[in-house]
Amino acid sequence: MQWRSPDGQQRPLSRQRSAAAWYRWFAVFGLVALIGVALAYRSANPRATLTATGDGSVPLLGSSVLSLPDLATDTSQFGQMPIVRVYYPGLPDSNAWTSGLAAANHSAVIVSFKALPKDILSGADTPALQHFFDTAPSDHAIYYSYYHEPEDNIARGQFTLADYKAAWARVVQIADAAHNPQLRSTLILMQWDLVKASHRNWKNYLPSGGVISTLGWDAYPVGSATNVHPQLTSPKNFMGAAIAASKRVGLPYGFPEFGLSTAAGRPGWLRQVGRYIMHRGALFASYFDGNQQYPTLRLTDPASIKVWRGFVAASRAGSTTPEPSPTQHSSAAPNPSATGVGTRGSPHPGRPSPGVGVSALALTPASIGVRSQASATLSFRLSQPANITVCVLDAHGRVVRTVARPGSLPGQLTISYLERGGGLQPLQAGHYTVLVVASNAGGSGTAAAQLSVSSP
Repeated sequence: MQWRSPDGQQRPLSRQRSAAAWYRWFAVFGLVALIGVALAYRSANPRATLTATGDGSVPLLGSSVLSLPDLATDTSQFGQMPIVRVYYPGLPDSNAWTSGLAAANHSAVIVSFKALPKDILSGADTPALQHFFDTAPSDHAIYYSYYHEPEDNIARGQFTLADYKAAWARVVQIADAAHNPQLRSTLILMQWDLVKASHRNWKNYLPSGGVISTLGWDAYPVGSATNVHPQLTSPKNFMGAAIAASKRVGLPYGFPEFGLSTAAGRPGWLRQVGRYIMHRGALFASYFDGNQQYPTLRLTDPASIKVWRGFVAASRAGSTTPEPSPTQHSSAAPNPSATGVGTRGSPHPGRPSPGVGVSALALTPASIGVRSQASATLSFRLSQPANITVCVLDAHGRVVRTVARPGSLPGQLTISYLERGGGLQPLQAGHYTVLVVASNAGGSGTAAAQLSVSSP
C-alpha cells in the first residue's frame, strides 16, 4: 500500500534504510556524541513569534501560496498572513526576494527548493544559492528547506542519504556566509515517518552537528492525502507524534503542511486543530490550501474560511500564548543567555556565532599524479575541539573518499587524506573537491579546496 502527499510524494511501507547506509552517513558527518548534539539543539532554540500588546507569543499561521494571484485570493480570505509556504520545484528564482513569490507577502516564509546533491556538492549551484541567501531580507524569519520530504527520493535511489546530508551541510555553509540571523535551516519530513507501518527511523534523515535548526512536519489526517475516505482525525493523533519527536531531540518545530480534504465537518475540525497548534509551542503552521492535483484540500466553504481567518488574525495580533516547551524550563538545558549560542536562527539575532570554524585549508600538493597520492596531505586551522570528516567529491559530486578524525583538538591540523588502506584504489585522473566538515555540540563548520589528479 502507498499513498501520496499533496506535493505528489509517495509513502512506501517497506523498510528503506540499512545498516550500511547508516554507517556511511555516520562516517560522512563525524562521530558526534549524542549528548553533545542534544545540548547543542537545546541551546539553539529559535522562537519566531509575533509579540502583541500582551505578554504572550504565538505561532505564525498562514497557508501555502502557489502564485501571486493565489496569494491575493488567500489574503482576501484569511487576511494578512504572518507566514506563507512557498515552493520552488528547482533552485529558487533569481527574483525570489524582489518581485518573486517568496517576497510578495512581506512576511515570514517557509521556502523550499530542490537540486540534486551532486550539483550542490560539485559547486554548480553555488552562485544561485549565494544570490538567494545574500539577497534575503533580514527583518523576518526565513525557514529555508533543501529538498523537503527527501525520503522517497532516497528510497528510489535518486540520490543517497549520505550525499543528501553532505549537500545540506554545503547549503548551510553558503547560507551562513550571508550573515543573516533570520535564515533558519529547516528539515521538512513526512509525519508518515513516525507511523510504525512506515518502517522508518526519522532520525536517519537528520544531519548531525547542528546543521539543522528547525524541524518541519508535513502532517495529514487519515485519508486526506489521497481523498479516500478522509477522516476527522484529532490533531493529537496526526500531529502529536511529530511534536513528541521534536521535543525528544530538543529542536523547535512547525507544520509546513496540514489540511483536510473534505468540507464535511471541517470547520469544527479546523477549530480543534487551530487550538491545538496554538497551545503546543509550534513556531509556525501553514494550511495546505490545495493545488491542481489535490483540489479537495482547498478551503472553499465559508465556515472553514472564517475559522482559519480567525486563527490567522489571532496569530497576527499575538493574542494567544502557547505553552512553553520543556526545553525552555528543563534544568538540563543550557541557559541561552549564558552560552550566547546564536547559530542559524539564534535567540540572539545579530550576535556572532561561536560555532566551530575551519580556516586556512590548504592541500599539499594541490595537483598530484595518480601514483603519488599516498603523500598528499591537507592542513587547516580548527577553532574548537570537534569531530572532523574529510570528504573527497568527484566532478559529479559523488563522495569517493572519506576520512574521519573524531575528537580533534583546536589548532593547526594536518591529515593524510588519500591513504589507500582497506582495499581503496587510487583516485583516477580528474578534478575533485576536498570538503572538510567539523562538528561539535555548538554547530558545524566547513571548508573546501580543489584537487587535480593527473595521469602518469
